[in-house]
Amino acid sequence: MNIALRVVFLLGSLVILTVSSCSMINDDATELQEALLADPATSTLDMKNYTMEDIYAECNKTFIITMDYLTELNDTGSFPDETDKTPMCFMRCFLQQRAILNEDDKINKDQAVATGWVQNGDTIDECLQDMVGSPCERAYFLVRCVSTRHLVDGRSKDSKK
Repeated sequence: MNIALRVVFLLGSLVILTVSSCSMINDDATELQEALLADPATSTLDMKNYTMEDIYAECNKTFIITMDYLTELNDTGSFPDETDKTPMCFMRCFLQQRAILNEDDKINKDQAVATGWVQNGDTIDECLQDMVGSPCERAYFLVRCVSTRHLVDGRSKDSKK
């Protein structure tokens, strides 16, 4: 009888832990979104009228990378050397120039959609968990996640509507 009570207790504890961990995951996701996403009410779509070449030239003044790095990113979804912070900072500059990242390094989902980088905000939401580290690393991990989804899914999950 003592063993039966232990089993009931353990199963009850497991159910309680499972339910509470689910709510913690949802809370964590909400906190992550609040920390990394720009408030749409205060976000502006004031992207400068830069061409891709202008943005490349502007960001390459400070964060010098070769086109090989960008080609590798487009072909594979990642940079050849993921320890080099310079290309990561280039990507942060790129996203800021396109107004996808604001001055507080928060993501403007509306702008990401408006520029055609993603079809809707779902991909951004799904990639938030990858955004860890310094501001440059977070920007790169966002780009890596979105790029990988584009490669794997044909144009990311967003196109499957």
